[in-house]
Amino acid sequence: MLKVDRTKRILKRLDEPSLTEAQILERADLQEYIYNSSNDFFTEIGERVFIIGEEVTPSQTVQDRIDLLGIDSEGASVVVELKRGSNKLQMLQAVSYAGMVARWGLEDFRSLVSADLWEELTDFLDVDVEELNRRQRLLLVAEGYDYTLLTGAEWLNEQYGVDIRCFTVNLATDQTTGAEYLACTSVFPPPALADQAAARHRARRDHGPLKWGDWNEVLATIENEALRNFAREEIDAGRENYLRKRGIHFRLDGKSRWTLHCRIKHAYVWQRGRFLDDLSFWKTRLSDSDAVKPVKAGRALALKLLTQSDFDAFRKSVTVDAEHKAWSETGAFVNTADNEAETE
Repeated sequence: MLKVDRTKRILKRLDEPSLTEAQILERADLQEYIYNSSNDFFTEIGERVFIIGEEVTPSQTVQDRIDLLGIDSEGASVVVELKRGSNKLQMLQAVSYAGMVARWGLEDFRSLVSADLWEELTDFLDVDVEELNRRQRLLLVAEGYDYTLLTGAEWLNEQYGVDIRCFTVNLATDQTTGAEYLACTSVFPPPALADQAAARHRARRDHGPLKWGDWNEVLATIENEALRNFAREEIDAGRENYLRKRGIHFRLDGKSRWTLHCRIKHAYVWQRGRFLDDLSFWKTRLSDSDAVKPVKAGRALALKLLTQSDFDAFRKSVTVDAEHKAWSETGAFVNTADNEAETE
């Protein structure tokens, strides 16, 4: 990796120690860095993965642990295996874990996360949560790869359609500032082939039949009368919606700001973006103020609607009260109230 020196008009090569030389441990350091910064890491390598756990037991019959277990936006489970240096058995581990995870049911995944995180996952998915784990993917991360591992990955991918991705991570350090950088590179498939593989998966993706034939069937499952009436009124009025996920969208200035997800006993709302003092704004309007929480590192809010007054307040807020608010997509309006909410 090269450092740009604009003053001297030169490029300077940074030091590139191994993770071992830099005293970065595999589990205590590398794994924690990725787990705590999963959105940034997976965006960097071109993946959309929602991490649901680390050191996950794939089966009660073994003592092994999956380094990181995630779900991609299409509902496939993603087994992430990390290695400091290289290890030819890394892929064998991941294949074994994927085989065990393939036997999991929906409740096995739900048991790993809190109710709030499960709601976040539901919103993250591009498919209905019922389609979770129809496919399994392997994502390997290491400093390097043995030739036999890469040829084995190619064979499994081409002959049997196993979705395997291999990425290298390499450390670079700036001795002048002490800053450390992690460079991530796709090794298999090569970048151009990876784009083609992703396109093929999207083209042949089959979401399966809808669980509900229409909104009348969805409404018939809702026990909360206030929610049922609210949803019917919005659907009848032509409000934008997504039947597969029982979602109703509310736009502001052309942008989808709120999505209301219908559940059996309540509605779960996801607010995209933040406005000043929005935490207190919602807490003073909704009956379950404890359920108003910042999510996505403060870039969004989660709300819960239970009562008739909740639905009345929500409708007035998104159509009138919030109309002239200044919005931030980056969490710029995060304040003390957010920090308090996240530590409760």
